[in-house]
Amino acid sequence: MPKIKEHRLAKGDAYSYNWSLTIPPEFQLPFEPTHEAMASLDLHMNQRPEHLAANLRRAFSGIVAGNVKEEGIREIERKGRFKINGDTALMKRMDKLLKQFVDQQRMKLPGTKYEPCYEIITAVPVNSK
Repeated sequence: MPKIKEHRLAKGDAYSYNWSLTIPPEFQLPFEPTHEAMASLDLHMNQRPEHLAANLRRAFSGIVAGNVKEEGIREIERKGRFKINGDTALMKRMDKLLKQFVDQQRMKLPGTKYEPCYEIITAVPVNSK
């Protein structure tokens, strides 16, 4: 906390809000979850952590759109499931997390049966639920 206080004092920043915080554009710009955009996401570990985080945000945003947003649902109906491709270890972890969301009924609207809007692709196939 002393370093934060020092920084805010030096920058003339308020103690109640971090006005000097900057958020990179890749975390702010909307993502259009098309099949092409989802398939081209760079979900590999050999990149800067903030770039991977931005691409993971896009992947999860696309899954949400495919599950509940009208335009995303129509895209899935027209072209099938989104293909999500990436680093094998990362995709296995992502698949595990998404399966947990399904088990916890976080991936569907109440009263409906969940049909995945995505398929995770790796060098070693990982089956989506």
